[in-house]
Amino acid sequence: MNITDVAGNFLIAVPQLDDPNFKRSVILLCEHTKDGAFGLIINKILMNSFKPLLSAFDLEKSSVDLPIYYGGPVKPEQGYVIYSPYDKKYGAIRVTESLAVTASKDILHDIAKGKGPDRYMLALGFSGWAPEQLEEELMADSWLVAPINHDIVFRMPPADRWREAAALIGVDFERFFFSSGSA
Repeated sequence: MNITDVAGNFLIAVPQLDDPNFKRSVILLCEHTKDGAFGLIINKILMNSFKPLLSAFDLEKSSVDLPIYYGGPVKPEQGYVIYSPYDKKYGAIRVTESLAVTASKDILHDIAKGKGPDRYMLALGFSGWAPEQLEEELMADSWLVAPINHDIVFRMPPADRWREAAALIGVDFERFFFSSGSA
C-alpha cells in the first residue's frame, strides 16, 4: 500500500489512540495529497436532528430529518454532506466512483425538498492533516486502513461502525494486540 495516498479508504483509529477527537473513530478519507489530508468522521453523532439548524443552512423547513455527525475538530461551523450516487452538480470531491463529499448548500436544499441523492449524511467540522502528518501517524500505527463500504457509511448504526470497519480487513478488536518499541 502506498501510504502517501490512502484517499478513498477508511481510517480506523486503533484502540490505543487516546486523542479524544479521534478515539474509536472511523474516518472517510476524502483527499490525501502531498499538501495534506482531509476526511470526515462517520461514527460520532453530534446532534440527533438537523432541524434546529435549518436557518443556519438557509432552509425554512425540511421534509426529512437527519442526524448531524461530528466530522472532526477543524472548522466545526462548516457543514459537509457525504452522498451517493455521485453527482457533479454539487461541486463535490469524488471519493470513489459513486461516493462524494460536498460543502454546497444546494444539496441540503434538494434533500430538504425530498429531491436529493439516494443516500446521504451530514457532518459538521472535518479532520485534517498537514503535509506528511498522516504518513507519520500511519507509520506510528495510529490508524488502520480499510476499503470503504457503503453499508457502513449509510446503513449501519454508528455505534457498530468502528468494529465493522476493522472487520473489513480481518481485525477483531477483542483480539487486537498492539505492540510498539524496538527489536
